[in-house]
Amino acid sequence: MSLASATLPAQAAPNVGVNGEVLSKSLVTESVHIAPSGPVDVQFSVLIVDPGGSVGWHSHPGDVLVNIADGAASRYEADDKLCRPATFTVGQGWVEHPHHVHTVRNETDKPLTLNVVLITPTGMSPGVSEPDPGNCRF
Repeated sequence: MSLASATLPAQAAPNVGVNGEVLSKSLVTESVHIAPSGPVDVQFSVLIVDPGGSVGWHSHPGDVLVNIADGAASRYEADDKLCRPATFTVGQGWVEHPHHVHTVRNETDKPLTLNVVLITPTGMSPGVSEPDPGNCRF
């Protein structure tokens, strides 16, 4: 094979003067498809939920990526008439899709730390408080 016809692997340019760290990483087992129809604001947040605390019933106008950085989260869905929690621990996460009403609670005796990426249509609030759907007894 002549050198002219050989395919050479691409060489990555190294970082220079760059330092960083992974804040947290999680496995999301559901398909992730995010396709906003216009400009968005991207917000990175860290939420700490005290033992026994809750983020309250809410929805989002855009997609949200949630990562459990520390502790355990119990997520409840407003459309689940049996009020069954999905429990997530460190190294796990989920996607919240637009307009889906839910809550997240810390039902443990240790703080819960969530790393959250909110992808919100520009100019809108990233979270919308929702009325209690009445399917859970808390």
